[in-house]
Amino acid sequence: MHSAKKISAKKINHLLPAIQRRISTEICSHCNYVNKTDYSFCTNCGYPLHDAVLADNYFKLLKEKKQLLYQAESAVVAARIILYVMGAFLLPGIFFVFSGNSVKYLIAMLALVMSCLFFFLAFWSRNNPLPAMLTAFIILITFSAINIFGKLKQSFTTTEGLIGILICTAILFIILKGVQGAHRIALMKQELQTKM
Repeated sequence: MHSAKKISAKKINHLLPAIQRRISTEICSHCNYVNKTDYSFCTNCGYPLHDAVLADNYFKLLKEKKQLLYQAESAVVAARIILYVMGAFLLPGIFFVFSGNSVKYLIAMLALVMSCLFFFLAFWSRNNPLPAMLTAFIILITFSAINIFGKLKQSFTTTEGLIGILICTAILFIILKGVQGAHRIALMKQELQTKM
């Protein structure tokens, strides 16, 4: 009876697939991730495991990406600062309530709403820079177009109008650079997520 159990166990073991006892591995010198020896690149960070020339190119590419990320983040920060400044600039507009103007309440309410909107967009750009910067750009270009075309003759014939156009153009340019930077940051984040 005991020998019959041994025979059936041997038959079962013979039917099972062979288990590899040893897998040769190599540790990535860049991120310390364990890879199989036959891999050419680290499956965690993409670092070349065997080729020194490719390793140099890897670090050059990494440096370029860091530089691009720094430039993108700087553009977003500059646009965020502009939004904060615009919000602070519009906030004193609520004091139009004390003026003798017939539409003083409308002007004060519009200034307050726009100030809060710019502060909100600046704050929102900390977590979601792309939608915040796109929204700010659309709002600014809309109000700039309304302002310029509403007073078309004054905008191009007076000094104040030309200065206003230059200021609007500079603000729109900074916000547009912020949109581009936010888009670049979003692409880099997506690239990092696909590699992980």
